[in-house]
Amino acid sequence: MIARCLAGTLLGFPLAAALLALALQWLPDHGAALLIPALILFFPLWIGLMAGAYLFRSGPRAWLVLGAANAAAFLALWAGRLGWH
Repeated sequence: MIARCLAGTLLGFPLAAALLALALQWLPDHGAALLIPALILFFPLWIGLMAGAYLFRSGPRAWLVLGAANAAAFLALWAGRLGWH
């Protein structure tokens, strides 16, 4: 139980940030105007990811899936920064 809690807390934070950054990155014309709403949405998204960690069967599975989601999100951010989107 504590492993899922830690996975959601520690891996949910950067995942929520990366997902919102991806959303802002894909809207280049309106990205600056949506910065404040994105910051407001950060906390509920992080809470949702923390709660979603309890849906996994085990702690290691939660760490694996959330870690892979983090890697994919940050890879997409990196690819977008290089102009590969």
